[in-house]
Amino acid sequence: MIKQVLNRKGGWVIGIVVIVVLFVALNAGLSGLTGMRLDLTEDRLYTLSDGTQRILDKMTEPVTFDLYVSQRLVKEVAVYGNYAGRVRDVVNEFAANSNGKLTVAEQDPEPFSETEDAAVGVGVTGVPLDASGEKVYFGLAARVADRTAVIGFFQPQREAFLEYDLARMLEGLTNPKKPVIGVVTSLPLFGPFRPQPGGPKAWFIVDALKESFDVRNIFDLKEDMTDEIDVLMLVHPTLDDEDLYAIDQFLMRKGRLLVFADPFSELAQGAAMSGQPLAPKESNLNKLTKKWGVEVVVGQTAGDIKLARIVNAGTEQDMKPAPYLLWLTVKDDAIDRGDAVTRDINAINLGSAGVIEVSSKPKVKVEPLLSTTTQSQIFDTGLINVRRPNVLDFVEKFKPAGKPLLLAARLTGAIDSAFPDGPPKPKKVKAPGTESKEVKKPAKLLEKSAGEPGEEPEGRRWPQHVTKSQLPVNVILVTDSDMLQEHFWVRVQDFFGQRVALPFANNGDFVVNALENLAGSGDLITLRSRGTAQRPFIKVEALRVAADAKFRSREQVLVKRLAEVQKNFEELQNKASSTPQEGEAVLTAEQQKAFDDKMASLRTDLLAIRKELRSVQLELRKDIEQLDSTLRFLNIGLVPILVGLFAIGLSVVRTQRRKVAVQV
Repeated sequence: MIKQVLNRKGGWVIGIVVIVVLFVALNAGLSGLTGMRLDLTEDRLYTLSDGTQRILDKMTEPVTFDLYVSQRLVKEVAVYGNYAGRVRDVVNEFAANSNGKLTVAEQDPEPFSETEDAAVGVGVTGVPLDASGEKVYFGLAARVADRTAVIGFFQPQREAFLEYDLARMLEGLTNPKKPVIGVVTSLPLFGPFRPQPGGPKAWFIVDALKESFDVRNIFDLKEDMTDEIDVLMLVHPTLDDEDLYAIDQFLMRKGRLLVFADPFSELAQGAAMSGQPLAPKESNLNKLTKKWGVEVVVGQTAGDIKLARIVNAGTEQDMKPAPYLLWLTVKDDAIDRGDAVTRDINAINLGSAGVIEVSSKPKVKVEPLLSTTTQSQIFDTGLINVRRPNVLDFVEKFKPAGKPLLLAARLTGAIDSAFPDGPPKPKKVKAPGTESKEVKKPAKLLEKSAGEPGEEPEGRRWPQHVTKSQLPVNVILVTDSDMLQEHFWVRVQDFFGQRVALPFANNGDFVVNALENLAGSGDLITLRSRGTAQRPFIKVEALRVAADAKFRSREQVLVKRLAEVQKNFEELQNKASSTPQEGEAVLTAEQQKAFDDKMASLRTDLLAIRKELRSVQLELRKDIEQLDSTLRFLNIGLVPILVGLFAIGLSVVRTQRRKVAVQV
């Protein structure tokens, strides 16, 4: 029909007019879709999370993002050039979803320009690109009213955390009042108790918390607690009865508590063994939680062959990879995905974690957050050697219990005070310089004493005693404090004076999630999964665990046999090489022959055991190497072969069709 129209007189003119009309109509129809995109990336890299969108929706004041990008850096360093495009896309996505409340201004801070002065003035970091000393910039300053927040320099290594970093900065600007977190700890979270110039600083977890919270170090629960504290965080605390009462009454009034108890603090035990006692190796809150039907088992730690981290059980010269059953990487089904705190957590590293025991009828609702697998066992903490971890001993003693062990849980519900009769009586201490006279321990009062000036107070004047929780309590109980140390979850690098974090586990995310949840703010929680989007080799890990279970015990037997034979061989060898002393009998020919035969036998045994040991160690890697070969074949060989066969088949089919058409 179209051919007939075009063959008529003036047909081509009519056709051109129709095409132009359709083109204009199509453009007009699609004009309303300007800016719309379809995100087909696997991790939805160009789609903002729900939490980010809620933060943008809550904005009441206009915000400006000043993006400072040196074009020289973009052109000369390909890594930063690519990442600059990624940053630009995400920043523009923020603006596009802000309903006009956020604008982006990108600037090139050329050397000695006013733009460079502005970048330096707001805190963007300049980095020398070469020996000339000329600095380049790649940072962002966010402005709202008279408040400013800065990302000094974008690190490509933190690309997975990009949306979270921007959203957190925006949240801090639009909601300047941070929740107050009171931290009680016997560990040097805030730096050494006696800091030295150039010595260790605060743990990085403290820096991470300060970005979202007003963090306060509570030195004395009996004295420093105020109504401003929104959430109390206990990290391996040393508590007496008055401390426990202060915590109990905080729960009665506010009911928000994050606890890192520990049946075996590796840090505290290591310090004690080095002659520098830091804190008791064990901590718990059982005096309170036991009344709820929940407690941390004393003197016991959890081991799991499936979640165990692989460490070197040998020496630097003789590497022996082996699973350390007490160092766990909790992941997959061992993490509860139904809770807001752990919903987007991928992996958490623990060290010598304890076990939570729940009674048959607890008075609070217990919701598991972190657990072991069924391939787990409880070990006595007395077996742990902190100075040189006895990794293989736990492997040899391992007997799976066949049921998961609870490592972290949320406890909720209405509770009664663990001190029904009110505050405990103050302890009496001996007065300095006396042997028998006792005086009551002085205390700083929250409420002014009614006594005369200089009169010693009768003890702590507690606020009015509360016997029942005014709101349902919300407690998150974790059985490990070592997980907060840097080497368990993050690599901290110094970048021109800035501390840059490169997390390899979600320990920090878990803590921030828990505090945000307990403090009542959860918009940032949904962003964490992008920050640690890992793709573990699940099949390879399963093969490794199976190979360990199958061959590890056999390897240990051979290692012991090898050590014994080698020791005997060396003793005989030393004896053979030594010169007979005066008066010492010389071996007869028969004795010498027997000695030589024994040496030859030991040498043969030594070689045989070494050969068998190499065979066993080879078997440990055999299945993984076989899987690697299979994957290589599938990726490199099979797909091209299938494409080639398809092309050949298609060619044959087309040839047959042509023959049929010719015959017809």
